[in-house]
Amino acid sequence: MPRLITLADGRSVEVECVSCALTSGLISSTGGVIFESSNFHVHQDIAYPIKGLVILASKRHFYCMDELTDEE
Repeated sequence: MPRLITLADGRSVEVECVSCALTSGLISSTGGVIFESSNFHVHQDIAYPIKGLVILASKRHFYCMDELTDEE
């Protein structure tokens, strides 16, 4: 179910998953992409853009760290 999220820059977006929206390019963080691999996306937090704080987002959903593959 989509939910309305207000980003630090004042934009409001309606998404089901913030991480999916960011990793797919549907929305972008204020600072842009810091690093991207086939499995992960690194960006500044879109809700709390604290200097030096970055988010490492998986490009797929998982519920527990033990679900990560060897490659991930």
